[in-house]
Order: sequence, then structure tokens, then C-alpha cells
Amino acid sequence: MDTAKRERLLKAAIKIFARDGFFKAKVEEIAKVAGVATGTTYLYFKNKDDLLISIFEEEMTPIIEKMKIELEKQKSPEDKITTFIKRHCQVVEKNPDLALLLEVELRQSNKFLHEYKGTKFKEYLDLIGNAFEEGQKTGLFQQEVHSSIFKQLVFGAVDQISTNWTLSKSKKVKLADAADQISRVVLNGVKN
Repeated sequence: MDTAKRERLLKAAIKIFARDGFFKAKVEEIAKVAGVATGTTYLYFKNKDDLLISIFEEEMTPIIEKMKIELEKQKSPEDKITTFIKRHCQVVEKNPDLALLLEVELRQSNKFLHEYKGTKFKEYLDLIGNAFEEGQKTGLFQQEVHSSIFKQLVFGAVDQISTNWTLSKSKKVKLADAADQISRVVLNGVKN
């Protein structure tokens, strides 16, 4: 199979899903933007849901790898969590179509919601959880707070602010400012 065609289909799908929404997007339009025949799409993806899930899995891989590199540069668990929040917001700002797709449209897919095993998403959240557990071991963070709750809380806050920013036409809130505020609130809430 031609990896260049597959890549063009993925990039076209990001644009079309972001522009038209998951439900309104047509496979024919995705194929047209990618410069392939509609039937060719089905050589690479079973259906529109499969295309959407493939985008998530493939786009998350470099995001996770870059995030790992950034977190490894940080000395303290506190700095790792702050960096995670800031970098997540930067990814959203730099890739608004992808952000819209991952934050809004992905949640429109019943297949994703019911069948996705969450491997990349879990790996992403574990970056927060690992930093938090490291802080617990050193006595920086409260032992009573479970890392699973903490990582979901942090991601939930960042995701909600990022989604609001992505959907906003005015973009009045700067995500960098929001990232600083989220970091202060969550870290002050768990410090010993």
C-alpha cells in the first residue's frame, strides 16, 4: 500500500472533520481533497470512524514523544506537571484543526467512545500520573490523592480550557496564561 496516499487521506480528513464536523463529513470529500478515488479510501480505512481513530492514534504518537523529551529535561515533578500543561496548550494553539478534531469531533464517534481501548490516551495521561507519583515519593505531594484522580483532573482542566479556546471565535483568553493558572491551582491543591 502507498503510505503517501494514506498520509494524504489522514491530512485531508483532519481538514474536513474540522471544517464540516464528524457527522457531516463525507468520505467522498476527504478522498477528493486527498486527490484519490473514494474507493481508495476503503483500501486504507474500514469506514469514517476507523479514519478518525487512526488520526488520533497517529497524531498522538509524535505529541507523546515530544512531551516525553520535554518532561525529561525538567528536574522536579512540579516542573514536569507545569511543562505538561504548557506544552499541551501550545500544541492546541499551533494545531487548531487537529485540536478541534481531537477535542470535539472525536467525541462524536460512537465507535471511539465505546470501542477505543485508550492506549495512546492512557500513555499521554500516564505522563502526568508518573510525575505526580514521583512528587509523592519525595514528599512534595499529598499521599492521600490518588495519581489516577490527579491525572484525570489535570487533563480535564486543560482539555476544558483548550476546548473553550478552540471553539471561541474571539480567542480572548491566551492559552499560555490559562496554563499558568491551571498549574498554580492544581499544584497548590496537592502540595504538602
